[in-house]
Amino acid sequence: MFSDVFQSDLSHKCPLWRLIVKYLSGIVLSFHQKYSKKVIKKAQKGDRFALTQIYELYKSPVFHLAYQMLRDEHRANDVLQTVMLKMMNTISNLADTKKFNGWLKRITYNTVIDTIRANQKLVDVGDESEYQYSAEEISHQIDKPDWDLEQFLDVLNERERIVVWLYAIDGYTHSEVAQSIGVSEQNSRIIFSRAMKSLKSLAADPRYSGRQIGGKDETA
Repeated sequence: MFSDVFQSDLSHKCPLWRLIVKYLSGIVLSFHQKYSKKVIKKAQKGDRFALTQIYELYKSPVFHLAYQMLRDEHRANDVLQTVMLKMMNTISNLADTKKFNGWLKRITYNTVIDTIRANQKLVDVGDESEYQYSAEEISHQIDKPDWDLEQFLDVLNERERIVVWLYAIDGYTHSEVAQSIGVSEQNSRIIFSRAMKSLKSLAADPRYSGRQIGGKDETA
């Protein structure tokens, strides 16, 4: 599931990067739910109770994945409702019930991407040198005593979050990322590089220990 970037020099030199991968991968793994194939087959026939069971089992993973990519509770809820509606309308087309988890996760990704596109935030970027975070920008974002890893996700824009997620967490190639979000492969690389520069700057800041995730000490 994880990209080779997890094994790169960056992962060894930057503890914060390892924590980010660990944190985000936990959300992706939440899609690995144990479900009854009988329930899926009943749902494919339109059984309302079976569809409700699926909704209850997957509403939390879908919402949390959408929220971490969008960082907006209202839009994440909109994504949840859209994903579940798509699931109910198209589950009959799923040929292999063993692939349900991945199928629903893909619907979630696509719905998040559509949401970002609707805001016209997925556009090609220019030269990489034009997209470096200044020290002032970074300082403004983390100048809080309770800053933690959650806020790193807020530092990134939506485009950067989705590229980091697809490339580093779900193991997409830059070509696949580019095709998914509608930018060039080179732009996918530039966007990822920009996010990594931001990460390196944050990790080097003495006000951040690189130990906390959502307020919890991960090294304890």
